[in-house]
Parts: sequence; structure tokens; C-alpha cells
Amino acid sequence: MSQRSARLAAAGLAAGAALTLLGTAGTAHADASRFYVSLQTHSNVRTAATTNSRIVLNTGSVKDRYYMDGICYVRGQYVKVGTYGTDVWYRGHVVDGVDVMQPTRHNVWVWGGNVNIGKDPSGVGPC
Repeated sequence: MSQRSARLAAAGLAAGAALTLLGTAGTAHADASRFYVSLQTHSNVRTAATTNSRIVLNTGSVKDRYYMDGICYVRGQYVKVGTYGTDVWYRGHVVDGVDVMQPTRHNVWVWGGNVNIGKDPSGVGPC
């Protein structure tokens, strides 16, 4: 298989996974080491578990566009927005579920309040 074909196949798999997740937005699929979950709109995806770190992506205003293949969590900077606050940050890979040709952001951080997981921390283990 050519490199281009392999990339297109991978993009197709990502699109299929994202479409599957559209039906379960707001919930997570968990196993012993990973979860797959949508991100809130206007979420900042960062290089570290703090609001002082560099933003690599803002998820914009399209509902259920971005998904995270989560690996682990840490207790980082406490952030409060509205009535919800947490110090849980998730590290994982962020995928654009609409434009599958966009690059996946690897090993990035998202504050727990922006991850549609329910209760923090989710069923994944600590980093």
C-alpha cells in the first residue's frame, strides 16, 4: 500500500470513529487505558496542564467537531468556569471529526471542564 493510500485509509478510519462518536456525544468509551470523548466548543487545547501554556488549537463553535483519544489525567492547575471547577487535565490525542485531513494533535492537554466525560477524573488512570 502506498504512503498516500495508507494516510487516506487512516483518515477514513478516523472519520468512521468520529461518526460513531457523534451518536454518543457527552459519554465516554472507556477501557483499562483509554477513552474516546467529544470536547466542548471553544475549548483550548494546550501544550501543558496549565492555562499559562501555549494553545495549539481552539475547538471553535461547531458542536461535537473535536474528539479526544485520551490516555491519562493529571492534577494540574485548578480552573473554575461558572459553577464548575476542577484541577483535572486530560492528556491525549485530539482529532478533528469533521475535516479528517486535519492533523491529529498528539500528547496535548485539555482541562477537565472542557471534556464531555461526566465526572472528573474519568475511568482512565493517572499519567
